[in-house]
Amino acid sequence: MDFTILGLEHIDLLRPYFVKNLCRICDCTIGGTLIWRDLFKTEFAIVDETLYLKVEYLTGDIAFTPPRGEACTEEETYERIINYCHDIGCVPRLCAVSPHRLDKLLELYPNAKARTDRTWSDYLYASDDIVNLPGRKYSGQRNHINRFIRENPNWAFETIDGSNLSQVRRFFEGYMKEHIKDYPAYDEGNIKTLEVLDNMQQYRMFGAALKVEDQVVGAALGETIGDTLFVHIEKSNTEFAGSYPMLVNQFAKKFVSEGVTHINREEDDGVEGLRISKLSYHPSELLDKYVVELE
Repeated sequence: MDFTILGLEHIDLLRPYFVKNLCRICDCTIGGTLIWRDLFKTEFAIVDETLYLKVEYLTGDIAFTPPRGEACTEEETYERIINYCHDIGCVPRLCAVSPHRLDKLLELYPNAKARTDRTWSDYLYASDDIVNLPGRKYSGQRNHINRFIRENPNWAFETIDGSNLSQVRRFFEGYMKEHIKDYPAYDEGNIKTLEVLDNMQQYRMFGAALKVEDQVVGAALGETIGDTLFVHIEKSNTEFAGSYPMLVNQFAKKFVSEGVTHINREEDDGVEGLRISKLSYHPSELLDKYVVELE
């Protein structure tokens, strides 16, 4: 297999391979794949109408996401990866493997070794819960939202378009300068946020901004695949009390369309505050992702 370094210019070539996402994990979206391509040194190859993505972990280990395409059987695609790894002298390793795919892999390769890391589990929610925030378990979020509305009566929630794009970009630039954290995924996420804003048409993402007195105080970007809304980017100015719950709720209300039954708000990266926050919205499921060594 001949691999090519993945760039933004390849997004339309790869997009047809991401029209389905039955496992609902963010790694199986075109947006998620492109946003994190540089952090994981992603390369791609298309062989027999099947897409192969080769990535490099921060530890330096080479791995492959599960191949995407219907022209070959799963076993054929895995065998191609195994043969390629033998040729280059590395361990045949798959990453971002969903539990459903793991079961199939272990049937084919009973001696395979699988492991998972809670840090990378996606938070999946019932869309109705995030839209409506029903019952006592969401009373905290409702109270925060009510405070935000009470203290900021002139708030607005706007779809990102040509009229406010530069304003939203300045918000994210300011956020990056004010919130400096010492881990690569955070920095890369900020960099790619600006890339998405500069290339909304290519990414085919949608977004919205939370405003107070015409000042952007929060914004989010995402995409919908099948029955799931994926929230790839989500930032808010916490100096405005309740702005985060307001952003989460308003984004769901605006972009949960007919047939969208789930919302994926992605991982917590092992950040304690982010974990507490995402758990407080009562996920319906934590989507574990496995690394599998095939021999």
